[in-house]
Amino acid sequence: MLEIIGKTGIDFMGKRLRGPYMNLHVGTIASVFALILIQGGTGKADTPPSQQNVYGDVITQEEGLIVTMLNNVANAESQFSKTKDSVSILRFYTQDYAGIKDGKSQTVKEKEKYLAEVLERINSDEPIGISSKVLNIEPSVTGRLGWGTYEYEYKVIRSGVLQRFSQGLCTAIFRKQGDSWLIRHEHCSTASRAPLFLNPR
Repeated sequence: MLEIIGKTGIDFMGKRLRGPYMNLHVGTIASVFALILIQGGTGKADTPPSQQNVYGDVITQEEGLIVTMLNNVANAESQFSKTKDSVSILRFYTQDYAGIKDGKSQTVKEKEKYLAEVLERINSDEPIGISSKVLNIEPSVTGRLGWGTYEYEYKVIRSGVLQRFSQGLCTAIFRKQGDSWLIRHEHCSTASRAPLFLNPR
């Protein structure tokens, strides 16, 4: 099945992969599929179609909530220098979050540490700005679990000068807890990065 996915550009939930995701490594897709099986995701979402993604495909209400959540994460990161509130970012991740960024594992604790380092610089009156965006989000939902691919752009600006620019591709698993979708797993690969200041995302 995974070989067929790689050749046809169709993901295991029946949606067509486009653009840079056509070249996603089969191992990434396999790991995402395995995690969904472990989490016990079965069945189909029964919510009616509500909107369209960037390619014009109709997406369900629950898929739309995932898109909104990812944009809210990016907005919280962009506002961090003003809010100085790490919880405003971390609240979108499950407590058992496990991520991979350029081959290195990430946990919620490591995200907390990174945000603490940024906050320390901000509190020392160092003028730091963050710009975070997610683009071309393609979500899927099965029961209370979701899966998606998207692109990201991340900038760190200090005293009006660009210190870090990073962009790349992510594959993620989402879990619905209560009424909220949270990020359970992300596997991101950087497409380009300028090694100047803080680690992206």
